[in-house]
Amino acid sequence: LRVGRAQRIAPERVLDVGCGLGLFLIGAAKRLSTGRAVGIDKWQAEDLSGNNAAGTLNNAMVEGVADKVEVQTGDARKLPFDNASFDVVLSSMALHNIYNAGERQTAVCEIARVLKSGGRVLILDVRHTRQYAATLRDADAVYADPAELIGALDRPPFAWELT
Repeated sequence: LRVGRAQRIAPERVLDVGCGLGLFLIGAAKRLSTGRAVGIDKWQAEDLSGNNAAGTLNNAMVEGVADKVEVQTGDARKLPFDNASFDVVLSSMALHNIYNAGERQTAVCEIARVLKSGGRVLILDVRHTRQYAATLRDADAVYADPAELIGALDRPPFAWELT
């Protein structure tokens, strides 16, 4: 998944954890040939001004991908999805809003749980990335080159592949 580039991605199901108003969710949906991009959020205004499902769906409609997007209300610490149900799981600037370290670890474990074998996870965040990486490593995720997933950024995030 290269955000900012117009190439298509092959995965059928993409999950955006803490999707907010849908920047990455919609970016992923635009790159899907088939399948769905699913966003999940607690919709807390203190995390993002104007954060609500209706706003995300409206943004998807404006961007022409409403038919490829669905949003759900939920918590990253208890994702309401089956094991191994997504090809790509991403989270941008969301997990640090979980203030308790153990609960952040639970959220990252949930991300690994819903990721299919051979799937890809991308977490962009302002802090705690070493802890996220350690948790993914413990979940038998294999480090992948972030450039393959998002292209060039000033400070690349980390990206992991579940084996």
